Amino acid sequence: MATAISVRQLAVTYPARGRQAAVAALRPVDLEVAPGRIVGVLGPNGAGKSTLLRVLAGRQRPTAGAVEVLGLDPAAPALRRRVAWQPEGPLPLDVLSAREFLQWIGAELGLANADADARAERWLDRLDLRRAGARWIRTFSTGMHKRLALAAALLADPDVLLLDEPTAGLDPFGSEAVMQILRERAAAGAAVLMASHHLLEVEEICDEVVVLQDGAIQARGRLDDLLGGDAHALVVRGLDARGLDGLAADARARGGQVLRVERPRDHLFALFRRLRQRPPESR
Repeated sequence: MATAISVRQLAVTYPARGRQAAVAALRPVDLEVAPGRIVGVLGPNGAGKSTLLRVLAGRQRPTAGAVEVLGLDPAAPALRRRVAWQPEGPLPLDVLSAREFLQWIGAELGLANADADARAERWLDRLDLRRAGARWIRTFSTGMHKRLALAAALLADPDVLLLDEPTAGLDPFGSEAVMQILRERAAAGAAVLMASHHLLEVEEICDEVVVLQDGAIQARGRLDDLLGGDAHALVVRGLDARGLDGLAADARARGGQVLRVERPRDHLFALFRRLRQRPPESR
């Protein structure tokens, strides 16, 4: 299938209630997401990001337009295991332990008990929750809630992941673990649509972005296309100040404009990765 998510002229309007006027949460929106792609949905609060994910998850009926997920209506029962939605907000049944919660999710998905148990243990391990597996969810931190919600979304190895702020409340190591999992899911052919306010993470992981404002798409495309300019960078190593001056002079002689000479640096995620990879005694 060439398209995992197809949205055509999607509009959602919340009707007026009392003195509150009707709200156009999504104006006519067109969007396609291919299998194996990670697409970020950006925008300020109230831009329509969560509404878009709810529609695709089959939890919100559109006011107008056509929506298909894996070729079906988002509410189709056949998508129950194939599409996973991780909403914002607290998890239900917080009197359960993390392990019991995942087992309950497995039962809701129709998984055999042994299969659900094995999958629960796999994701508890992967998301660093095994030691907290017997704890009540209501005792969890915000970051632990978020990791458990992602574990629940991943339980059935879905073909489409719809994620609302999947790294909100996570420390850098937790964020990196989540991003690595999403890369692996995309490499296995899953389509990932994630709403996020974490722009650096979006730049790191997303193949494309969609920018929503007041329910309408303001920009979309590959980051290289959206962020690229007409300047080019030449990265060199091993030159002293005199050599750099000579290189800059040569660039000017060829008609170029030297905007700046600076030492490149990695981002903070790279620092955290290096620290985590070093042996404990050398930290």
